[in-house]
Amino acid sequence: MEWKRFQREVPGVEFLSSDEESECYFDFVPSFVAETGYLPIECRECYKALIFWPFSKANESNFMRMLESLPVSIHGKYNDRVVVFYFKKKARMLIFLEILRENMNQFGVEGRIQWRVSGRYWQDDYPQLFKSAKELKPAETDKEITMKDWLRQQGLF
Repeated sequence: MEWKRFQREVPGVEFLSSDEESECYFDFVPSFVAETGYLPIECRECYKALIFWPFSKANESNFMRMLESLPVSIHGKYNDRVVVFYFKKKARMLIFLEILRENMNQFGVEGRIQWRVSGRYWQDDYPQLFKSAKELKPAETDKEITMKDWLRQQGLF
């Protein structure tokens, strides 16, 4: 199943989640890591809230009804295995997980909630930079550089 995107916007309420594409420089990360030895700040400050679910039309319908009832503006994507919400702030994500847990029960959405530092693929490629799926090792440098600044130095931004 292809990814399906969703968005729930409450008028006047700032989005709790971030768009996965915002400030994501996926293609440049390998070069950045090769030069600096650490993941960019933008990657290290990105989190995923996940629902691993048994996809069915009934569960999808319950999920959509639940989204409409949420008191927050949120967006994300899902497929037949998982629902994904992206966050730039861990504290916001953890608050959302509590709201999500309550609403999943109320609307009968089947699934298991989990979270992680975003970038499972980076953990596969650079396991030495991760303590676990939920925590990265600190960058071992005196002066960190952001991806945007690095791209400027490369003449790409």
